[in-house]
Order: sequence, then structure tokens, then C-alpha cells
Amino acid sequence: MKNNITDETLNAFVDQQLTPSEMDEVFGAVNQDAELAQRVCQVRQLKSMVKNAYDGMEPSRPSEWRVARSRSFQALAASLLLGLGGLLGWAMKPANTTAASILPTALAEKVEFIPTMLNSDSSQGRIILHLDNDNPERMAAVLDYADEILDNARKEGKQAKLEIVANSYGLNLLRAGYTTQLPRIRSLSDKHANLSFIACGQTVARFKREGQDVRLIEQAKMAPSAIGEVVSKMKEGWTYIRV
Repeated sequence: MKNNITDETLNAFVDQQLTPSEMDEVFGAVNQDAELAQRVCQVRQLKSMVKNAYDGMEPSRPSEWRVARSRSFQALAASLLLGLGGLLGWAMKPANTTAASILPTALAEKVEFIPTMLNSDSSQGRIILHLDNDNPERMAAVLDYADEILDNARKEGKQAKLEIVANSYGLNLLRAGYTTQLPRIRSLSDKHANLSFIACGQTVARFKREGQDVRLIEQAKMAPSAIGEVVSKMKEGWTYIRV
């Protein structure tokens, strides 16, 4: 069963966004498979740590996609996931010194821009900037930060990689015919070969289900999900920063 359950399904399971029958199927698989239970724990703990890091921040916009679930079903899901939470002993670690040294001062000092990572063993500056908001100032800021970080790395003679991961309304940064930042994105792509733009496939699918025409700019690549991309990169030692 574990080979048939993708990370995207586990993300939706933790968020209680599956249908009741799908939730029941995953519940059964998790109860029978310790490795699958650990994967669920990893996703849940990462989401919890990121949420706690930004506790108190005003959300970008109220969710328009959440499907109502019965309270009893939510309680069952919460109790199971809470029980699984003891399987892992992960703890938040500070960003590695390489990543910290190339961060712009304005980014490093603000409370809402908190570097978080699961693995501080990496000696390279590898950074994810996460955008889930289509506020014009934030969309411009994430590009400015990316440019400055990579410029700082070059000046210090350090290897660095940076991904801008966009989901929710932040996807509008990477939508053809939607973004107002295309000239800037083109310029940055030409300037920095180590800069990538990642669009959340789940957000694309949701927008399309709502009847929207979603076309990505050529500079963007699509990952199955934003959280899956973040989980994968953080396990490899990337520093995560929500813009």
C-alpha cells in the first residue's frame, strides 16, 4: 500500500483535504505500515514547525477551497496524527552559517522572515523563498531578495542555489498574462543560472477546477506540490524562508 500513496496524497491527508473514503483508505494503510506512518509524521511535523514559526501572522487571504469535514471525523484524524507525532525526534535547527551570511539584512532581521531548516549539515547556501501571497510589494520583494542573496554569495565566493516556490495566490507571480514581474524574472534568470522558479501543481490544478486559464511563464517549473517541494529540500539541508 505504501508504494501507492504519494507524498501529495499524504500532504492532503494531513490537511484533511481528501474525501472521507480516501481518508479511511490512508488511515488503514498508516495503521498497518510503520514506514508510512513515519512519512505522515514527517509531513505533519514540518507543517507544524513552519506554522509555529509564523504564528500570529495574518493569512494572505481566506481559503476558498477548503471542504467542510464533520467534527467527529476531524477529531479522529487529529487524534491519530497526534499519536503518530511521537515517532520522530526532529527538532528545528538554526540556518547554517553559509546561508545566514548571505541573507539580506532586511530579510534576516524581520520576525516574519524566519530561516528554518531540518538539517544544518550543509556547507552550501541553499535557500527556498516561499511566496503564497499576490501582494505586489511581496512579489517584488521576493525577487529583490533572491537577487541580493545570490549577489552576496557571488561576492563572497560561495556556491549558492535558490528556489522561489509559489503556491496559493503567490502563483500569480509565475502566471503568463498575469504577472507584472515578467521583465524582472527574465532579467534574473539570465543573470543567475542557480535561480529556479517553482510553481505548485496542486494550486494549478485547483485554479483550473475553478475554471481559470492557468499558463505558466517559461522560466517556471512545476512541482507536484509546494509542501512536497519544501519537505524534500529541507530534508537535504536547504534553508526555508517564507516571504
